[in-house]
Amino acid sequence: MILWKPGDRSPRKNRRAGWTIPAAAAVKANGRRWRLQTQAPTLGFSGGKNVKRKILSIFLALLIAATLPVNILASGEGLAALAKLLDASPEKLLKSSALIPGDSLSDWVAVLAGRSGKTGSAEAYLSRLWDYVSQQYEEAGGLDSIQATPWHRTALTVMALGADPTCFGRNPQGQPIDLIADGTYAWDTTSSLGTQGLNSWIFALITLDAGGYSVPEDAAYTREEILAAILEAQEPDGGFGLTAGASDVDITAMALQALAPYPDRCGREIDQALGYLSNAQTIRGDFANFGETSAESCAQVMIALCALEIDPRTDDRFVKAGGSVLDGLLLYRTDTGAFCHSLEDEANLLATVQANLALCALERMDAGKTRLYDFTDISLQTYTPEQGVLLYGICAAGILLAVGFVIFWVRKGRNSCTK
Repeated sequence: MILWKPGDRSPRKNRRAGWTIPAAAAVKANGRRWRLQTQAPTLGFSGGKNVKRKILSIFLALLIAATLPVNILASGEGLAALAKLLDASPEKLLKSSALIPGDSLSDWVAVLAGRSGKTGSAEAYLSRLWDYVSQQYEEAGGLDSIQATPWHRTALTVMALGADPTCFGRNPQGQPIDLIADGTYAWDTTSSLGTQGLNSWIFALITLDAGGYSVPEDAAYTREEILAAILEAQEPDGGFGLTAGASDVDITAMALQALAPYPDRCGREIDQALGYLSNAQTIRGDFANFGETSAESCAQVMIALCALEIDPRTDDRFVKAGGSVLDGLLLYRTDTGAFCHSLEDEANLLATVQANLALCALERMDAGKTRLYDFTDISLQTYTPEQGVLLYGICAAGILLAVGFVIFWVRKGRNSCTK
């Protein structure tokens, strides 16, 4: 099992990730969209036929909802389980002392928090991540000496938290750092953007498209060249691997996430990759990768399918006798709401993060929102740590002013009572 997250120097064994679906969730069946309501519908008794039609419609909707392979979980339960693993609350997830900005797993937690709307403590994380990026450029000349994916992951994290990655951190000359350029089209840290392996090409394209960034005409790597490098790596069986010669479920799913914005350009390659993943799915709905099944593989496939607007609960290619992709993922959900890497393991952070990212992708697809890694729905703002200090200063001044008024009126009230 190849570890999915950008930032790894070499293939490693996976660990795994988690999910919830809101109490009122949209689900699809037979090409139609149904919404499960938490409040019972009101019937209007204007006529016998109308009443019968309404009752029949409600019955059919409930029947379809009951038969769909969807587990409706309490809203926020997955994030609550994740927060518990980090000894934090969902609202203050990004303030957890267990998170280290710049660390791969910590950054993916931040991406999940951003995409789940839990950005109340984003300033704390962004401030520390800004310091980390600036320090790495000062001490090492960049985020890594070989891998490009640390730039990609960091840029995705910054975007998920609402900041602009094209001017995040300061280099030794005091100039803003462009994480997008340095990690993709202007890459010059090694002789090739693909030195790390196929995942660097994949996440370079994901990162460029995440913010809809254009590539200069004189760039070292054009968007077309990056796309071509991914397509050229497709194996005869339709899959993709970290290195040539061996397809991998996780890498294939990530490649599909990168190819999702290009259905017209890459339709044949996408279909072949989907065929490979369908063949790799087990009878119970999860996926076997080099003989091992895991929550992470399920999560990556679900993110890919949602990016392609393919329903992982109902698409015939991904519903086996024992269940769908979603059913397969939920096999790894523990009683606490967190997820485990394999069915024999206890819950762990990586499995819980990846599974929740997948469920977030599903929720976004149902709601008609942008793809999980498409941040064009966010108005990205230039960030500097001073902004946070200024904001806190203004808030503190406002609080002090309010307290002063309260004390003034209380004293005034007392004085008028003693007269």
